[in-house]
Amino acid sequence: MSHTAIHRHAIDLLFAAITLEIGDRGRLCSFLFGPPGSNEHQRRMGIEIYFNDPEMTKAVLYVRKQGPLYLRTVAIESVRNALIEFVTGNFWYLADECYGPRFSGTFAENVTQPVKDQMADALALDSIFQPTTQLHLYPLVPVTVDKDFDSDAFFLVGHNGLNEERLRSHVLAREIASSQFPPLRSWQGRKKHPQSWLGIRAVTADGADADRTIVLGALALTPLPHYRHMFSGRPLFGGRCIFGGSASTKFGDAHTPPLMHDLVITQADFGWLSVLAEKISRNEKAVRREMRALRYFYRAWFLEPSERFPWLCMSLDAIFGEAGSAAKAVIDSVRDTVGDHVEDARLRRLMDLRAAVLHGGAPNVYESSKYDDYYGAYLVDPVRDLELIVGYCLRTRIFGTALQEHADPNRRIIEEAQAAGRLPANLHPPTILDGSSGETSV
Repeated sequence: MSHTAIHRHAIDLLFAAITLEIGDRGRLCSFLFGPPGSNEHQRRMGIEIYFNDPEMTKAVLYVRKQGPLYLRTVAIESVRNALIEFVTGNFWYLADECYGPRFSGTFAENVTQPVKDQMADALALDSIFQPTTQLHLYPLVPVTVDKDFDSDAFFLVGHNGLNEERLRSHVLAREIASSQFPPLRSWQGRKKHPQSWLGIRAVTADGADADRTIVLGALALTPLPHYRHMFSGRPLFGGRCIFGGSASTKFGDAHTPPLMHDLVITQADFGWLSVLAEKISRNEKAVRREMRALRYFYRAWFLEPSERFPWLCMSLDAIFGEAGSAAKAVIDSVRDTVGDHVEDARLRRLMDLRAAVLHGGAPNVYESSKYDDYYGAYLVDPVRDLELIVGYCLRTRIFGTALQEHADPNRRIIEEAQAAGRLPANLHPPTILDGSSGETSV
């Protein structure tokens, strides 16, 4: 693979940061080198070079911005270390011009164009730009999968769904105990039993965790709103298992709240799952905003209403907000998405409450006078209204008509109770999504 202008410019920036002389601000690197790809015992020549921090930062930021998407999920220092490792691992190409002769100034000033091109070719093939993905497995408890879903980016499968095709390894498949966590036959420690698995293919653990919150944030849109935060006391567990050159595993926090009713994945969910699988790895600004909105929505899933409110605001801002006019942009976009029947004044009251919470006026939404004003005007909780708006907008803007809320798991029981007169015919009052007849004074 030959280099592109991106790789070539990255080399120019990188070489502008390297000297043979120690400077005032940076780091000295001493190492042995040999032919690229050689073992440590084959590296018999040693050298010291100096990386100037300010210039190195320019190279790091350029590579992080122009390189593969996964680089935006890792720390800048990690990218810096990867570039230093690239230089030391490929110093053989520079040896004729930089090993024997001593010169002042930077490598950018002293290395010839053909050698820079060689290094650019090497950078194009380096793991920085050609990363290897690993499989990250997350056990899920209150999620049942009736029909396994597969894509290149992720899969959602039942507890027995870890087969050779999904693991992409015949050898690994023989070592897997799919119905337990950790899913390793040789595991001798404590074992738990998930109902399903979320598998993410990603380069880094941080990137996999980010994609996990996107998928589960979308999954949180599927239950009816009054079931989304209906939790039980059921015991949960979490953790992950990573399969790369070897397997590593650890227990951790649960990946979902302890839902009262399981979320059930069926063939009917494949439409929105396919949309998400296509979008999750894209790099367009609008799509990345949608994915960030799902991550904020996921964080709100676990929380009590007062703590949930700011995360819901951030989810709405992520998908609709514009710098300098966030409130107006959100109001206009919500009305474009939901419809003009949503009262403009009601949305403005919600945005006023949002501003009070996010801009330091009320650490707790219940402490804001605007919370009382909204409740008094519309006789409903503004946290509930905001969640309805956010849920509708995320479903519509990201998935179109593909993501439909799941049916009420208690529908039959409710209908029988209504028929017997034990429950009212209308359990839920009109919502902000239904439109408003105006303010009500109390």
